[in-house]
Amino acid sequence: MRLLLLTFLGACCLTTYSVEGVGTEALEESFCVSLRTQPLPVQRIKAYTIREGILKAVIFVTRRGVKICADPHAKWVKAAIKTVDKRTRDRKNMTETSPTRVQRSTSSTMTLSG
Repeated sequence: MRLLLLTFLGACCLTTYSVEGVGTEALEESFCVSLRTQPLPVQRIKAYTIREGILKAVIFVTRRGVKICADPHAKWVKAAIKTVDKRTRDRKNMTETSPTRVQRSTSSTMTLSG
């Protein structure tokens, strides 16, 4: 009886272990069905990705996380990409040039009063 119970318990553990990965590796695939023609305010755009496939598109991600597809050849899309790239580059430069710790002065001049 114990052997049957241990076998059943082992089979359950093995099944749980092997089934754990099923469905957790879902690819986050975004595809566009239609393209936005009206300009999107650049202040709302957080990031973008360029997707090529049946319908080539730029997918803008807004600050709220909404994904909006746009025509990569439209003038407003090209301008928005340049603005987002510049904003990202400026932000990166600011983090690289910010001081990480207080630097001490290397000069050892002393004033004597007296």
